[in-house]
Amino acid sequence: MTETRHSEAGFTLIELLVALAIFALISVAGVMLLRSGSDTQIAVKKRLEEMALSHRLANSLEGDLAQAIARPVRDQLGQIIPAFTQSEASVPGALFGFVRAGWSNFDGAPRAGLQRVAYVLEGGALKRLSWPMLDGAAPSDAAFLLEGVTSATVEFRDNTGAWRDDWTATDADALPRAVALNVNLTGKPAQRMLFLVGAQTRVAPPSVETGAAE
Repeated sequence: MTETRHSEAGFTLIELLVALAIFALISVAGVMLLRSGSDTQIAVKKRLEEMALSHRLANSLEGDLAQAIARPVRDQLGQIIPAFTQSEASVPGALFGFVRAGWSNFDGAPRAGLQRVAYVLEGGALKRLSWPMLDGAAPSDAAFLLEGVTSATVEFRDNTGAWRDDWTATDADALPRAVALNVNLTGKPAQRMLFLVGAQTRVAPPSVETGAAE
């Protein structure tokens, strides 16, 4: 009697289909995981860029307003402009303008350490204008600070502590105590930023007196 030798059995068609289905599911899960990670990274990067722009605006305003001084200027026609203005006919879209101290002079140009600046809203963007000279000069190129702005309003705190929508001080040297900038961005919640104006708003720390006890 001859023994029949059975060959080793291979994979069946059903087993191959099941393996392919499992491999397809793993591949789809991996692609979805990579896509989710990529989308998250893009969203985080976009948010960080938006925060950087907002911080840039806030830092620029804080640095300028903290060094605001009571120094009226003259426009190109020789007309006197108060030390702090809410709007100017010669500067379309101006929110406010003033003169600040502490203007760095790295190249040693023959000028003072004072700079006239203005913040304007133009074409959906907040910009910072500056003048090369205090009196009788035209503004230089604007620096873009924040884009996608639908509206911007300003409030001013006077010496009585009241907030005002306008700044029409009769004294040409008058400065507000503080400024509030309300900004509305496309598809973003409204932002309200508060800034002190000038060195007079800064309270010096109390001095420590030492002496012998009685």
